[in-house]
Amino acid sequence: MWPSSPRFVIRFAAVLILAIASGWAQFSGSIQGTVQDPAGAVVPNAKVQLKNMATSVVATSTSDAEGNYRFVSLAPGSYQLTADASGFNTTAVAFTLETSQNLNIPVAMKVATASQSVEVTSQAPVLNTAETRNQLTLETAALTNLPLAGRNMI
Repeated sequence: MWPSSPRFVIRFAAVLILAIASGWAQFSGSIQGTVQDPAGAVVPNAKVQLKNMATSVVATSTSDAEGNYRFVSLAPGSYQLTADASGFNTTAVAFTLETSQNLNIPVAMKVATASQSVEVTSQAPVLNTAETRNQLTLETAALTNLPLAGRNMI
């Protein structure tokens, strides 16, 4: 019981063409890889960030227990992949993704150098930890400016 008016057929055809065209606009590129340390062991729970350099759109993921990460449905273009994990330096990899391309990009993390610094100053400490009482000394000028009734502090 489809209506056979020409207007209905034209509208139905237009909706069908738009639905098909929107299906062609889906992106099918993807990247995946493994985050590894210098010895080749996997780095789990590393924060992996993917930035499209043309649009500045950022996607974030975390590597799984085997160090694997994956980003799907990506538009073609230039990207920068950044990986960060505790105890390692941040690593960045730049690459170009083509249409319908599936790239495997391993990320090799470098161990961060340990650094420790001690700052010595000649200034007196703000807090005296040897004394446990609280005190405040008021000068005469400060006492005369206090809002006391009758100016008698006793």
